Amino acid sequence: MTVTCEIEFDNNPHGTYFGGQVLTGRVTLKLDKVKLVKAVTLNINGYSETRWRDRRGGNARRRKARRTFYGREDYIASKTFLVGSNLSSQCSIEPGVHVYNFACQIPTECPSSFEGTHGRVRYMTSVTLVRPWKFDQNYTRCFTVLKVMDLNFDSPLLRVPAHSETSKTYCCWPCTSDPLALQLTLPQTGFVPGQNVPLSVLVTNDSHIPVEQLMVTLVMLVTYHSKPPSMPNSTFERYILNTVKGDTVARNCKKLFNYELRVPATPPTCFNVCGLIQIAYQVEVEAQVKGCHTNEQVSVPLTIGSVPLSQHVHIQARGMPQQPLNARGLASAPPVDPANPWAVDDSIPPPNYQEAIHMRSAASSSKKDDTDDDPEPVQPNNLNPDGSVYQPLYPVFDIPSPTAPPPSDWTQNYMAERAFVNPAADADKEKGTWL
Repeated sequence: MTVTCEIEFDNNPHGTYFGGQVLTGRVTLKLDKVKLVKAVTLNINGYSETRWRDRRGGNARRRKARRTFYGREDYIASKTFLVGSNLSSQCSIEPGVHVYNFACQIPTECPSSFEGTHGRVRYMTSVTLVRPWKFDQNYTRCFTVLKVMDLNFDSPLLRVPAHSETSKTYCCWPCTSDPLALQLTLPQTGFVPGQNVPLSVLVTNDSHIPVEQLMVTLVMLVTYHSKPPSMPNSTFERYILNTVKGDTVARNCKKLFNYELRVPATPPTCFNVCGLIQIAYQVEVEAQVKGCHTNEQVSVPLTIGSVPLSQHVHIQARGMPQQPLNARGLASAPPVDPANPWAVDDSIPPPNYQEAIHMRSAASSSKKDDTDDDPEPVQPNNLNPDGSVYQPLYPVFDIPSPTAPPPSDWTQNYMAERAFVNPAADADKEKGTWL
């Protein structure tokens, strides 16, 4: 006997939804003979789970000295009987095509879908044919849920340029070199997938150690937490989203570089929505120096949202309380269409949806054989109806990217504050490009 089950979503072929939307679709059962079942159920679930394993310590012979950490949170738990009920003993389904419609409200505060090595946030619909005295038949299809993160109402600091600096000296006892200083500047810190992150890097190498290469990287940092009854603990994972190889900087030289990093399809920043998985982003610039010396690194945190920054600022003016303020002192977000949260700005075109390539490569690498020192990953992803491994889809926007701040402005201001003026720099052309 052949049973075919198809789970389809209405007007949403990719199965991607935002929090607050209503999930609607239909289940189609095709049978060539009479099917005897106890019941046919439709389950719509949304949850997050983490699981990894650590060694307690000791020598390498203690292979069994491991602790397993895990946690789980549920966001959606809906069960509907398509045929029969919880009390029915046996029902018959006639041969032919049977169609069942369904609908489910997605809570607004659901975290975005995520698939990692040691945890996941997953949403799925499953149809179960409960058969008496036999194993149940299950048909599953996952769908993507995205938390609406409007950068216009998250923090006003996302529009402000960000600056970070660090310096390092190299010594060969009892001598100490002059410092190697890195300065990283961004025009803003709020971006959406599809935009380019422009950045300016000022390298002041007053040391005697040359910089062989600058590495500019966009990084996603994921923190996994466990919850009772497991022992509270956390572990970390690092994903590289994009990398640009920079130039060299000779010793006793100061140079300014401008780079761009494209933000690929990726989940939005998540700190306080999911209690088990936290997602953060940052731009890192690493100066790889010559010889047996430690490289120097500077970073600036980013916020990745699902609604890009608009041209006008949504801040409530003083003395004009027409619109309530939220906890951050910003005007509360106006009511939006859950299916199109960016529609409040006519200049933002609808995005397309793509798979996060960096998450797929990390998931495939986790399937390799584990050593005794490796954490234990969660189980592999479920399969789509076509047999492929499920991966969430995230919105990618085709909108203009911000431009880097004029180097002459912020560099000269910084040099004036720190008295980095070098009148003899122009006369020494062999030491590099002085600003």
